Amino acid sequence: MLTLPDDLAAAASQTTFSTGLDVDQFFQARTRQGFIDWFNSQCANRQSWSGSSIASSPDVKARFLSCWSHIPDMFGVPRVSVVQFSALMSILVIEVGGDLLPLSELCGLPGNPGLAYAFNTIAGVKRTYNALPANRLAGDLFFSDQDYWAAHQAKALAASVRQRPDLQAVWNADVYPQNVFPTGLDPAVTGFIQEADFYKFRGRGFVQVTWRVNYRGVIAWVQCYPGSQATISKYAAAWKGVDPDRVATMSSNRDWDDLFQNTDLVIPCVAIGLHNQASGNYLNLANDAPTLSASTDSAGTLFRMGLRISGAAQYAALFHDRVIQLLATLYPAGDRSSHQT
Repeated sequence: MLTLPDDLAAAASQTTFSTGLDVDQFFQARTRQGFIDWFNSQCANRQSWSGSSIASSPDVKARFLSCWSHIPDMFGVPRVSVVQFSALMSILVIEVGGDLLPLSELCGLPGNPGLAYAFNTIAGVKRTYNALPANRLAGDLFFSDQDYWAAHQAKALAASVRQRPDLQAVWNADVYPQNVFPTGLDPAVTGFIQEADFYKFRGRGFVQVTWRVNYRGVIAWVQCYPGSQATISKYAAAWKGVDPDRVATMSSNRDWDDLFQNTDLVIPCVAIGLHNQASGNYLNLANDAPTLSASTDSAGTLFRMGLRISGAAQYAALFHDRVIQLLATLYPAGDRSSHQT
């Protein structure tokens, strides 16, 4: 893993931003390019960033500015340092790709098509999303939860699933019953199954928020929403006064796609902040090089941030190196003045 020089950490920690416009103005002043153009010309497809770039269309640049107008929602503070910006921006590129769209996790691999991918434990790839305590088991939802039945009984395969109570134990395990039920992702074919936690609460948004427990936090935030964004206000009214856990059960994939994709990036950014708070405040990065560079799950390290987002040490190590590469490119040796803003 790469090591961050002391003078680089000092320079990158002193400069702060409050908006996306601040970010681009800083990069224009320092590099004569906005962030996206600078990243693509200096970091993309190089070293640790091999295979990664950011699209440079007007829409993507507008999303970049919009996302970084939500710094308080994401970080819980009004201003963030170049280190914090570089770290979270690296996560966005890693998690959602160069279009910076807060999309839902794709499902499917050879041998684990569609819904089976989300349901199954796949050695060396992922654990099942059909797991306690973070999610509710599909079998319990299908056969024992009246809220689930009331909300989703009209969807495809509802009657067929309920006609096989002998499979409840299978639905409570981690091998999808492909020999009995289809795995396709068309709601018109498998809609009832898709509303179970293992699929509905898969990764969404800029940090691919996963698990019922994390979606429940978003529900509670929406229920108290004081703003005027139309889509969020619609769900705030619909969910008002209902226990967040019941809302989670009765909500649908369509609801969550609506909230993550049609709220002017408010929900994707709020979801980052909620995940950060629930996962040990990993966005509160240290200002000194030894702490930032440490390859441990300790407060303030880049490694910890990557680990808390992904759960994987290999991911955390690559993320750590990508952030340091970005910073070292921005602040080359001999030119590490802070350019404070």
